[in-house]
Amino acid sequence: EYNTSATPDDLLDIYIDDIEIYEVRVVGDNANLPKLCEIYKEDFKVGVALMDFELKDERRVNLITTQFNSITMGNEMKPENILDYKTCSSDVKKYMTEPALNFSKLDLGMKFAKEHQLSMRGHTLLWHQQTPRWFFTKNYSRDPNAPLASKEIMTKRLESYMKQVLTYCNTNYPGIIYAWDVVNEAINVEDGIKGGYRSKDSYWYQIFGSEYIELAFTYARKYAEEGVSLFYNDYNCFEKSKLFAICTMAEDLVKKGILDGIGMQSHIKMDYPSMTDYEYAIKKYASLGVEVQITELDIDLAGNSLEDLTKLGTRYKKLFSLYQSLKETKQANITSVTVWGLSDDYSWLNGDKRKYPLFFDDNLLPKAAFYGACLDESIPLY
Repeated sequence: EYNTSATPDDLLDIYIDDIEIYEVRVVGDNANLPKLCEIYKEDFKVGVALMDFELKDERRVNLITTQFNSITMGNEMKPENILDYKTCSSDVKKYMTEPALNFSKLDLGMKFAKEHQLSMRGHTLLWHQQTPRWFFTKNYSRDPNAPLASKEIMTKRLESYMKQVLTYCNTNYPGIIYAWDVVNEAINVEDGIKGGYRSKDSYWYQIFGSEYIELAFTYARKYAEEGVSLFYNDYNCFEKSKLFAICTMAEDLVKKGILDGIGMQSHIKMDYPSMTDYEYAIKKYASLGVEVQITELDIDLAGNSLEDLTKLGTRYKKLFSLYQSLKETKQANITSVTVWGLSDDYSWLNGDKRKYPLFFDDNLLPKAAFYGACLDESIPLY
C-alpha cells in the first residue's frame, strides 16, 4: 500500500554505483542545426548518397539541401539503370556496337541537383557489378550460357556507352557533375592475378584483361566536360596489399594524364582500420599528385545504446578532424567527403541485423555522429 504520510523512520538510504552521465540533445526540428557544408566550405565539399524516393520527401529534401553541397545517386547512374535491353535486343545489328541507352533514371538525380544548385559525383561509369551480362554477349542475349562478345566489339561498345552518357550529361546538365567514378572496384588482390586485378567475377577482365581500365579513362577524358575530375574508386583501399596495387595501377594513368583522383569508399568499422593506417593510405594516394575524395563513408555499428552512439560520434569526429587537418596542412588534396546515406533506416548495411552507421536517425534527427562530424565540443575526441 502506498503511504502518503511516511516518517523519517520509514526512509532508507539508497546507494547507486557505476553511473555514467552523458549530454543528451533534444531536438524538435533541424532548422537550427550547424551546417556541415558551411563548416567545411573552405576545405572540401560535403556530400550524401541518395535513393530516388528521397528526392520527393520534403523533410529529406530540406535536410539534404541545408546540410550538403554535393550528392551521389546510389544506383540510378549505374549501367544497369541506363542500358536499354528492350531496344538493344529489338535490332541487334543496329545496336551491335552502339548500345541503346535510357536516361530517365539518371535524369532524376541530375534534375534534382540542378534545381537545388547542388554538385553531383557521377557514380559510376564502369563496374563489374550492376552491369548486366547481356551487355557483354555478342547478340545482347539473356541466355546465361550465351558466349561473350569479342574484344573488338566490346571496345566499340565501351566507347559508345561512355560517349553517350558523358555527352548527355554535358549537354543537358552542364557544370553539375564535378567528378566521375570512371572505374569502380577493379582491384581484388585475393583473385591472385598479377597486379591485383579483379578477374573471377569481372566480364571486363575476362574480355580485356586489365586493358579496359586505361581504355575507360582514355574515353572518359575524351568525352567528359572540361574541368571534371576523373576518379578510380574502391573499398578497403587502406589495406596495404590493395593500397599498393591501386597505387601501381594509378601511377601509370596519372603519367598519361587520364586519372585525376582516388576515391576511398571508406566503409569502415568502429575499430578498423586504425586511424594510423587510414591516415597513411590517404597520404599515400595524395603522394601520387592527385585529388583524394572520401566517397562512401559510413561506420558499421550494431549497437544503439547511448554509449554506442557517443563512441560513434567520437569516431566521426576523429575522421573529420583528420580530413580537415590533412587538407589545411596540404598533406592531402581532399576535395570531397560523402557519407553513404542520409539516415540509419535506409542504410545499405541493414540486413539480418539492424545497423546505426549514419548522421541521422530514423526520424531524421541528428545523432552524436552528426555532431562529431561537425567537430562539436560536446563530442569527446578520445
